[in-house]
Amino acid sequence: MTSETEFHIDLDFKKSNVNPMINADEDLFPDMDEEGDSDTEDVLKRIEESTDKMMLSSPDYHSFEKLAVNMIDCVASGDVKILVIEEGDGPLVPVDAEVTIHYAAYWEKAKIPFDSTLTMNQGAPKRIRLGAGSIIPGLEIGLTTVKGPTARFNLLVQPAAAWGPRGVPPRIRPEPALFVIVLYDVKDNQAAVRFNDLPTEEQTKFETTSKTVKALRMDAKELFQKRKYSKAMKCYQQAMTVLSMAHPKTAEEQAELKDNRVKIYVNLAVCYYKLNKPKYVLLMCENLDKIIDINNHCKALFYCGRANEQLGKIEEAIKYYKKALKLEPKNTDMGKALAAIDDKIKNQKKKKQKCGKKFLIRKLKRKKCMLLIRIFKMTF
Repeated sequence: MTSETEFHIDLDFKKSNVNPMINADEDLFPDMDEEGDSDTEDVLKRIEESTDKMMLSSPDYHSFEKLAVNMIDCVASGDVKILVIEEGDGPLVPVDAEVTIHYAAYWEKAKIPFDSTLTMNQGAPKRIRLGAGSIIPGLEIGLTTVKGPTARFNLLVQPAAAWGPRGVPPRIRPEPALFVIVLYDVKDNQAAVRFNDLPTEEQTKFETTSKTVKALRMDAKELFQKRKYSKAMKCYQQAMTVLSMAHPKTAEEQAELKDNRVKIYVNLAVCYYKLNKPKYVLLMCENLDKIIDINNHCKALFYCGRANEQLGKIEEAIKYYKKALKLEPKNTDMGKALAAIDDKIKNQKKKKQKCGKKFLIRKLKRKKCMLLIRIFKMTF
């Protein structure tokens, strides 16, 4: 980014109750509207308050030089340095992942950021695909140095790893910048592709299979939430294939493998139910029953009931619903399912009674007609 383009912070920022996981706008540097001095001061004050609230405020330090003493080099040149405030709870962020972050960028000793995701898209965090060249190199390098999600860290980025030695005048100075970052989410889009490219001996390592399955399950969950059930199902099936290659060595790894299989079979059953394929739902439940006792798994019992209901086996469906309700008496879904099936049975009985009455009336009318015909014939 070495052009003469001018970058601005949007001083028309307004606080919002937007969910922090909503996709952010792609514009890193929105244009600034012209406002009076008093309005600008108010807006800047709101931005400063927001950075404090979102844990994106500039840390206390005397100079970047002194701040850098406590930081670690991300690259040998020292152009990107990092200080991890809170470690994330996952593996290192892949170089081609999709991340969701909030950040605020500061010049040395500044209290107001010159750029921040808080001023974009009504304050929602920004979703970024790494490796696509949509952010400065230093920010991308830093993001792939931490574990995620749920990490907080500071990055000190030199001009060479940011907007270049000349900056982008007049807004972007040719100076180091401090990025205060909160990482909310990491989506590993290419996990399956990378797994397929690995040699067999690497694929069979439990750490590799575990990481790949986790990524595939996250993809499947997102697809399911978008109602793309067939695609979600394929992700779960792929995850199950990866699991079949795993070689757990410890009791903990064996337990994790079992847990993954159970969850995947249940989720496959749900996908098949959504696709109106009850026989496959029951097949997934049969597979599940080989791993655990299905009678102790409420969700599995519930979808066995759903599948039987789709097949028209009402009595069998009721049996499974009652078993599920016994495991979780306060589960409203079970109660609603039983109430709905009870209403269905009552409606069927009413229809039968109605049909029976109609048939009886028709029969009586027919007999009456026959009797009248006989009387008519006898008369003449």
